[in-house]
Amino acid sequence: MKEKIKAYAAGIGIKETGFARYGQSAAVVCLFPYFSGYRPGNLSVYAYSTDYHIILRDKLKLICDFLIENGASRAESFADIGPAVDKDLAYHAGLGFYGRNTLMINPRLGSYFFIGYVVTDMELEPDSPIKGGCMGCGRCVKACPGGALDGGFCEERCVSAISQKKGELTDEEARLIKKAGYAFGCDICQRVCPHNQIPLSPMPEFTENQIYDIKEDMFADLSNRQFREKYGRYAFSWRGKAVLLRNIRILNKK
Repeated sequence: MKEKIKAYAAGIGIKETGFARYGQSAAVVCLFPYFSGYRPGNLSVYAYSTDYHIILRDKLKLICDFLIENGASRAESFADIGPAVDKDLAYHAGLGFYGRNTLMINPRLGSYFFIGYVVTDMELEPDSPIKGGCMGCGRCVKACPGGALDGGFCEERCVSAISQKKGELTDEEARLIKKAGYAFGCDICQRVCPHNQIPLSPMPEFTENQIYDIKEDMFADLSNRQFREKYGRYAFSWRGKAVLLRNIRILNKK
């Protein structure tokens, strides 16, 4: 049955699928590569296209339906927000290893992928973690603009986390935003990672309707409702226009 599930997943564009144990249930874990190349702009690559939650939700719904059609009585999907730590499930499903930058790395996809999973009562033998691991070169540690990876991960120094904070930023946080050059997210630790220096091919859904550079005049005259209507399907919109405008103004400040 596992091979049948993998074949079905491949048929709907999911390139990597593995199986893990979650409590008394089985988890079908799927990787969704999104890297479509770097563009000249101020957004993290993962935010270029349609919000990944939407794409993963639709694909995982198909997996759920397939499991039910093949004898499962329960199949529930999760993307980003769920009862399990998705990176841990991916590790135990044999889909990757932990990088020094805290990201999950797959030997074929690097780290530019999202993780989604389906919890089911179907009996599925779990896979085993793969051998090998992070090269340990330390490039991500040295390149991180906030020093967030020195001696372990410090979220308070992570530009991606800072860029999504609400309210006023401290002078130091604003300095880090300016230094990194991102209005939303940050890719620096991934850009320098040797595991990402391989040909990467995204799912087609992540190449459509891209926005990779956001400017003040895109949002300033929009009401919050108008903003949501125009940009609500993009991952960068979830914190609202005020956070984006704040970050853009920091980047534009002389």
